[in-house]
Amino acid sequence: MKNYTQQHGLTLIELMVALVISLLILAGLFTVYQSNQRGYRLNDGLVRVQESGRFAIDFLSRDVRQAAYPANDPNANSIVPPEFHFFLFTGGANDVDIAGTNAGDYPPSDILSLRHGFSTLASPDCNGNTPANGGNTDPIGIPMTQGATTWVPDGTTTWNRYDIRNTGRQNNRGNPIFALYCNGIELVEGIENMQVLYGVDTSQPQDFVVDQYFTYNNVPDVIGDLVTDWGRVISVRIALLASSVDEKANAPSSRSFNLLGNNLIFDGTGVDANGNAIAADQKIRRVYTTTVLIRNNISS
Repeated sequence: MKNYTQQHGLTLIELMVALVISLLILAGLFTVYQSNQRGYRLNDGLVRVQESGRFAIDFLSRDVRQAAYPANDPNANSIVPPEFHFFLFTGGANDVDIAGTNAGDYPPSDILSLRHGFSTLASPDCNGNTPANGGNTDPIGIPMTQGATTWVPDGTTTWNRYDIRNTGRQNNRGNPIFALYCNGIELVEGIENMQVLYGVDTSQPQDFVVDQYFTYNNVPDVIGDLVTDWGRVISVRIALLASSVDEKANAPSSRSFNLLGNNLIFDGTGVDANGNAIAADQKIRRVYTTTVLIRNNISS
């Protein structure tokens, strides 16, 4: 018979070495997992920013191209009065505080206003409503007066007014979510700012080529009749700042963004209207810019 007197097993040192090796392997796996999670969040944020920015630019571009379109009435061209074009962009604005925020909390944004048709067959507005005879379809009561000329729509036109607003919702870090609105209806979330320039033919005589771009408040009276010459607008240039709704970047944003000459900074160095610092966020942001020809204006 054999006598087994020698003990078999792991010593304390061997057990500790095995535990250290296991911890190192687990730490490596956790680092890889964290890296993959960050990469996924970043890619997801980029995709959503691109989707929102491209959709908003496409939507606005199509509406700008259709501005002043007299509908599919074969006699429409003969019934659209010049006054309609005088008020083509009535209701726009330059550098106003974002609706739903305190003055000065965030960089100011522009408002783009467009009119469509002068016919009972006018295309629907952003709400999908087709105007009826005899009613004023303007979503807000802005008087339409240019110099000595006043024109009141008779319900056969539509008016689309685009602006940036606070949705009232919050993202994953408790910061407000912004969106592009039309006539008070939310279109695309994640759009934080919009800047608009109007390309004007200032040549005399008119040569139908853009000579200079102006903000809404500075579109000139080219012919000197005390009326802003919206009929001289050949094109509209639009820039949007799109951002991820949730904050998915790996570090706080420290970039500035140039939108048609307006430098917007989101690095946490700004202060709100009460003098309190606005903390840097971790949103992913991209600028989208397009220039659209006004096809139906009287000068183009």
